[in-house]
Amino acid sequence: MATMKHKDIFARDIEWIAGDEGVRFAQFLLDPNDAEESPAVILAKFEPGEEIHPHTHACNYLEYIVQGSQKVGKINFEAGDVRWAAAGTGYGPIKIGLEGCTVLIVFETASKSAPILLGKARGLAAAAQ
Repeated sequence: MATMKHKDIFARDIEWIAGDEGVRFAQFLLDPNDAEESPAVILAKFEPGEEIHPHTHACNYLEYIVQGSQKVGKINFEAGDVRWAAAGTGYGPIKIGLEGCTVLIVFETASKSAPILLGKARGLAAAAQ
């Protein structure tokens, strides 16, 4: 069985997925043959003024701010800044700047990348179900 060794994806061909309100993202797996254990690269675009609830992830991740700005807790981040967090590290809320924000996130393990809500946000989500 032949395996793919190279793939070019142009901006016009990115398959965007609607996330929560004001968020869209595209996911790329570093090993498309192993969607569970492959590292995942997420390109996410946040609309101006959006707020993301406090959360964590079940794997390590690194986030690069490509464009715009965001405030995580009390710390401001802008284009060119990098955030790194170990699995289980809580953070937030994330407040998106007035110009919006585009980020590139690398998750250690695709199957563990989903956000896990924390604190009041977790309680609100449970009550809504």
